[in-house]
Amino acid sequence: MLLSLACNGATLYEGARLITGDGSAPIEDAAFIVSDGKFTQVGNRGALSLPADIQRVNLAGKTVIPGLIDTHTHIGYDRYSYIDSDWTRNDPTGRGFFNFGAHNFTRDNILDHLSRLAYAGIVATWSAGYEFGEVPHQIRDEVLAGQHPNAARYYSAGPGITTKQAIVPYLARQSAFGVSSEAEARAAVQRLASWNVKQIKMWPHYNPTMPMNVSLALIDEAKKYDLRVGFHPVNQSDSEAYIRAGADIYLHPIYPIDSDLVKERRPFSALTSSGYRMAFFAPYLHSPDPLLADMISPFHLKKLQGKFPSTNSEERIQSKAQWDAQVSTIRDLRANGVRFALGSDAGGAGRDKPVGWSAHVDMENMVAAGFTPNEVITAATQTSAQSLRLDDLGGIAPGKEAAFVVLDANPLDDITNTRKISQVFIRGKAIDRDGLKANWRKSWGSE
Repeated sequence: MLLSLACNGATLYEGARLITGDGSAPIEDAAFIVSDGKFTQVGNRGALSLPADIQRVNLAGKTVIPGLIDTHTHIGYDRYSYIDSDWTRNDPTGRGFFNFGAHNFTRDNILDHLSRLAYAGIVATWSAGYEFGEVPHQIRDEVLAGQHPNAARYYSAGPGITTKQAIVPYLARQSAFGVSSEAEARAAVQRLASWNVKQIKMWPHYNPTMPMNVSLALIDEAKKYDLRVGFHPVNQSDSEAYIRAGADIYLHPIYPIDSDLVKERRPFSALTSSGYRMAFFAPYLHSPDPLLADMISPFHLKKLQGKFPSTNSEERIQSKAQWDAQVSTIRDLRANGVRFALGSDAGGAGRDKPVGWSAHVDMENMVAAGFTPNEVITAATQTSAQSLRLDDLGGIAPGKEAAFVVLDANPLDDITNTRKISQVFIRGKAIDRDGLKANWRKSWGSE
């Protein structure tokens, strides 16, 4: 097999097992060429047409996958880069171990989150609401221009749109557009469109829920601007109404959806479930996984170990029941044609799900829910790119950005091998993982 484009000033990577992200069988002893930040040839070693001055990189014994894409995060609200012992001991307002809140939503903290994503092999993310102002969109453009080489791409939903009654402190929606009429919903969509967002977050649930005519006006206005709509579900009937009206992304697959409607519309979804399963099954916390230990301080690891798995047996039983119910729904939705991407809900109001790491937890959960490891990788790359309409990401093929992850072990044998990262490449360049790790350790101080 040989796929190619013309290339100059190129680098040949050869000898690895290559998982291209399209669901096909891996290429053993593969080779691919990167030039000007893009893949130009992909195939078997010895089958490529090599320029005379090409540089060579031997990846024998490694596995290469496309850069991962987390389609559901909340960027900027957790704070991982310092230790505040008094806060994390007392936590009087339920902000969690990482001091969750809008007070952390700064340029520096956003970039810190994006670097943590990149460190974990995640090359792009959609942040599903909570954002303030124009800074997120400025950072989006800066990353795309190559100004932050150690950062994942950042696509912000902006503030999100909800009901006026839902803008209360504990829901973390202080930035959201609160709407109560069709006109207000359309105006909110127009404002988001002016920021060139890719898709909109709709929170219709609260007491009372967003009136259906307002929700449908929001979806209708979004379609005028070619914006996708992701919605937080209220119940089955409302979820079906949103999908029928054109909503594209079923953000939390809690309820079953009419099978004929799913087959017709084929919405996207993601598990966003790491919290459920962590509450009763989290072996990586007993002897912390090296990737997690790189990104989270020992102080915070101890805090997580005390929370996941829960020491309360009733909570464990309840969490397992929630997980089992969600798995049943996911299997039905998937069988009917829902397109599952990777989406962790990391950094959100659910608390204590660190960005970067939580995506790997949800990939493990996907296998537990019945996906094969290769299907998980396809979901986390190709399908996630399709969900966000990122045509230049999501696979290893000529013309796509050279965003890829070099692993020390084969994830087709064990999906948790996606955590055994040797290198991460964005735009054809290796990110500085050693430098990032050193800076994080410095920020933890002596503890």
